[in-house]
Amino acid sequence: MAGVLFFAAALFMCPSPVLLFWAVLLHEGGHLLCASFLHWSRPAVHLGPAGIALRYAGVHPPWQELLVCMAGPAVNFAAAFFCQWSSIAATEGSGRLFLFYCIGLGTVNLLPIQGLDGGGVLNGLCDLLFMPDRAYRICRIGSLLSVLLLWMVNLYIQMKIGFNLSLFAVSLYLTVTVLPDSA
Repeated sequence: MAGVLFFAAALFMCPSPVLLFWAVLLHEGGHLLCASFLHWSRPAVHLGPAGIALRYAGVHPPWQELLVCMAGPAVNFAAAFFCQWSSIAATEGSGRLFLFYCIGLGTVNLLPIQGLDGGGVLNGLCDLLFMPDRAYRICRIGSLLSVLLLWMVNLYIQMKIGFNLSLFAVSLYLTVTVLPDSA
C-alpha cells in the first residue's frame, strides 16, 4: 500500500497533484524493481480508497519482505537527496514541492503500522526473531502505539500551526484501518 495513503490525504491540500503522482510512482517503482530483482511474481494492482497498492502472491522469506518494504521509501529518499544535491529544490518552487512529497511519502510509510511499509519491516523483523503468535502481538501493539503517536503529533500541529487536513485524513484513515483488527 506504500505511500499511496500520503497521496490520497495530500490531495486535499495538494498544490501539484502531478508532482505527488510522480513521487508515488517512484515509490511504487522502488518496490517493483526490488521484487523483480528477487524474482517475485508480478504483483496484482489494487485500487482502493487510499489509492494504489501492489500485492504479491506467495510467501517470501522475511529478509526479502524487509528489502521490498524498504525499497519504496529508499527510492523516495534518494530522489529527495538528488533534488537537494542538484539544487533543483533550491531554485524552483516545483523542485521544493517534489522534495517535500518525496520526504513526506518516505517518512509516513516508515511508520510501523500494519499496511504501511514500516509495518512490513516490523513484521519481517518479528518473523525472524519471534514465534508467530508473539510476532503478531508485537506488530499489533506497534501499530496501535504508532497510530496513537500520530494522533498526538496531529493534535500538536493542529493547535500550534492550524488545521492540517492532510495529517488529519492520514490519522483518521489509519485509525479506521488499524483499530478494527485489534478487537
